[in-house]
Amino acid sequence: MPPRRRSTANGRRNREPEIIAAAIQVFSANGYGASSLQDVADIVGVLKGSLYHYIDSKEDLLYQILDASHRQAADLMERSLASSEDPLEQLRHYLYTLTMWNLANIDRVSIYFNEGRWLTGDRLAKVQQQGREFQAFIRSLIEKAQAADQVRRGVDPRLQTQLILGSLNYMSSWYRADGLFGPEEVATALTDTALVSLVHDGSEIGQAKSH
Repeated sequence: MPPRRRSTANGRRNREPEIIAAAIQVFSANGYGASSLQDVADIVGVLKGSLYHYIDSKEDLLYQILDASHRQAADLMERSLASSEDPLEQLRHYLYTLTMWNLANIDRVSIYFNEGRWLTGDRLAKVQQQGREFQAFIRSLIEKAQAADQVRRGVDPRLQTQLILGSLNYMSSWYRADGLFGPEEVATALTDTALVSLVHDGSEIGQAKSH
């Protein structure tokens, strides 16, 4: 099992949120391999040794970032299931809120997809399992919507899940908070595009071209 976080002693200021935020800044800017705990300590303003009250190693710090991201994604799953009884609406809710979360935490997302390969052993296994659960959730909503005749029969839920994830994963490479598109616009476009591809087979496009 991944190591537990160490608790702070009574009366000691909890610097963990600052340490995590600093690590996100450092890993996102420099890459995990080129970063050091000293870099993190310098931003927080503590001695490097003080970090070990909260983490076991640099890899443990990376794991905490990824694990926290998964836990927040899992919370969005629960909220989406509670948002409606309709599986297609649940999927709409999840894709929109997940995209909004990703855009608000773009550095975390970049670390997840670019630096997660540095994990080893139990930490790597745990994150990989969480990733499979994430994929299975999206696929299950597509399957439920298909069973309810909301999604066309020709759709392969596994393929559509990968296409949706590809759009989400690539976002960290081009999205900028001060860029041309706002987060609501991006989240709406991604969600609508995904749902249209599930419901329509493209025959309308072919018919339009023939006229």
